[in-house]
Amino acid sequence: MVVYDLKNNLKASCEARHSKYKSWLKHKVAVFFAALFLIPVLLTATATGAVASEWVVKRVSGIVYFVAPGVEAFRVKRGMAFEEGYTMGTRAGGRALIARGEETISVGPNTTFAMSKYLSNNSKTTLLQRKGTVTVDVAKRSRPHFFVETPFLAAVVKGTRFDVTVDNTRARVSVDRGVVGVEDFSSGDRADLTAGQNASSANGNNGGLSVGGRTKPEVRKGPKRNPKVATLGRPEPVNIQSEKPQKSKGLFGGLFGSNSNGNSNGNSNGSSNGNGNGNSNGNGNGNSNGNGNGNSNGNSNGNGNGNSNGNSGK
Repeated sequence: MVVYDLKNNLKASCEARHSKYKSWLKHKVAVFFAALFLIPVLLTATATGAVASEWVVKRVSGIVYFVAPGVEAFRVKRGMAFEEGYTMGTRAGGRALIARGEETISVGPNTTFAMSKYLSNNSKTTLLQRKGTVTVDVAKRSRPHFFVETPFLAAVVKGTRFDVTVDNTRARVSVDRGVVGVEDFSSGDRADLTAGQNASSANGNNGGLSVGGRTKPEVRKGPKRNPKVATLGRPEPVNIQSEKPQKSKGLFGGLFGSNSNGNSNGNSNGSSNGNGNGNSNGNGNGNSNGNGNGNSNGNSNGNGNGNSNGNSGK
């Protein structure tokens, strides 16, 4: 009888351990297959997030170009990424639409602005706008994440659709939806604009912000500061490549230009002192300033790219 009870107890113990092992094994198998299922989903989500963090050109019409330090101006094409540190420019009649997910930047004709290299990252975007018009439509977030700097005022976006227009003497912000904080550099004036309101700042305007709209926003005082964008006056690119050129190499990374037109007709009688007048805008007329010794512009490497890098290095 005792032996029988021992056998029954042993059998029950074995069955319990076997049942526990089966339960543990099923759990591990379920975890394994769940992991196999989730890995592609996570990879897809990560890839989608990486793509969404880039501003990509969706539409282009007319002459639109990119230029950057060490990179000659080249034509913008649909599908190109707007890289940080690059300046986009549009000629008369040129337009572009740039998007990141559902957020967009519409660029009007005769506009020049840069995607700041040092003030932009995955969590915020800063445009340095020197002239023209951009229309921005971005999502609302808990913290300001989109900034537009002009030579006269800055716009801090809190989720909205708004326009920024800049010319030689004035910058103006008008809001279609949401809230935009505006600050005037010369006076320190600040205002929060809502739908239907606008604010402008003129060069050397000691009166501060000029505000308007269906209802005028409240203007409050704040600290003055210097703009991050230089005033206008730099030349536009003369030559625009059809394809994206490679960045120049060398000690200065092509900062002073490369392969300028300074060699055209510039080898005439240029056997000695062949580097004279190499900065004459790369036009290489050969005989300019050289009627006497014929050595001017010989083999000049010229800095005559004329490819204004705008504010793209900022």
